[in-house]
Amino acid sequence: MTAALATVPAVDERPRRSTLLPLLGLLLAGAVEVELARRTTGPGGILERRYGLLGLIGLWTLTYAAAVLCAVRLPRRTAIVVVLLVAVVVRLAAIAPKAPLSDDLYRYAWDGVVQTAGIDPYRYAPADPALEQLRDPWLWPPGYEGFKGSGTRINRPMVRTIYPPVAEAWFWLEHQVVPLSAEDRGYEAVGLLLDLAILAVLLALLRDRRWIALYALAPLPVLEVVQNAHVDGLAVLLTLGALALAERKRPTAAVAVLALATLTKIYPALLLPLLLREKGRRVQGAAIFAGICVTSYLPHVLAVGTRIVGYLPGYLQEESYAAGTRYLLLGMLGLRGIAASVVAAALLTGIGIWALRATLPLREAAVRLMAGVLLVVTPVQPWYAVLLLALVTLARAWPVLPLTVAAYPLFFAAVLHDPATRYGRIGYGVAAVALLAGYRLRSNRSP
Repeated sequence: MTAALATVPAVDERPRRSTLLPLLGLLLAGAVEVELARRTTGPGGILERRYGLLGLIGLWTLTYAAAVLCAVRLPRRTAIVVVLLVAVVVRLAAIAPKAPLSDDLYRYAWDGVVQTAGIDPYRYAPADPALEQLRDPWLWPPGYEGFKGSGTRINRPMVRTIYPPVAEAWFWLEHQVVPLSAEDRGYEAVGLLLDLAILAVLLALLRDRRWIALYALAPLPVLEVVQNAHVDGLAVLLTLGALALAERKRPTAAVAVLALATLTKIYPALLLPLLLREKGRRVQGAAIFAGICVTSYLPHVLAVGTRIVGYLPGYLQEESYAAGTRYLLLGMLGLRGIAASVVAAALLTGIGIWALRATLPLREAAVRLMAGVLLVVTPVQPWYAVLLLALVTLARAWPVLPLTVAAYPLFFAAVLHDPATRYGRIGYGVAAVALLAGYRLRSNRSP
């Protein structure tokens, strides 16, 4: 795929006979993507279907590569129409009776229920007897064993929520719009609308709109934003808005919107240095960002105090960041424990300093920053890469594409209690090598 993308002609209009083959190829690949999306919705989730689901995702990824190669060889109008048509059909086909890869949406729904009852979402854990009267049969099915016999679909019901205030406000809004009787499909429908909004923003920002295929045809947003209804879709949408404002020379608004994205999922804050590259605005921008974050948390702090931290310390420990063993690529260099944590902190600090001083265009700098962070921290959650994929699409940075799916082997191994370190190093290691090779190839072939 990398070699073919590197040689895509710049000329838009091609003879009709030269467009027929890529058009047929795109339609065929699109039909295969629809079928693969439909198959992921079958009965049984990751615990029952195990690596069969990972195989489907791998095949889908290969089909996606072929679809993109065909799309970028079509005339603009034809490519945009066909790509968007395929994208919508694939997303509709992926709507599942039960999210197959993640149970996060049940926590979203529960936090919406709690807030609608007038209770601060950070006050109680879901299993707290004080909330027993709020239990719904969908989230608390009769006779359902659940996590450690808790009787609920909600993950980690013994601990308080971890999500920031804007995410919590979104969960409240979702609960007002989506009845619990709609169950998983209702939240997946909201995810579909979010993902379509992301597509619309990317289309508006792209210079050559054929490259919308990089996001529109990828399995990652279909699986994570739509099918598993991750709130990361909202964070990505807000982050794209912040970057668009920055490119339009509206730095204050850009920082404010990025703060909202950070208050949805924390990791968009990584892009803040890129919005503070202008020396005269750094202090003002940082103050605006911090002020919005503090103001957003303040009502909850006044209501519940330090409980706003929720499960964050336990999450970091569970993900092995506290022990320094999550940094899988650093581990391949022989770094463990405190040494790995120190080196990771130094690398992340270096990336931040580079971002403050980078002279690259904003889009390319954002891609390299996010890619660098993911290669250092090697997260287990695939949905963290949705933002990277959106940035890759904006910058047409196709060499980074392998990194957007690198976490899936690690994620499956972690959920299925297999040797996660081994699978993670394979996934991220192959992605790192492919990324470097792709950039080398692109630089060799660029004028």
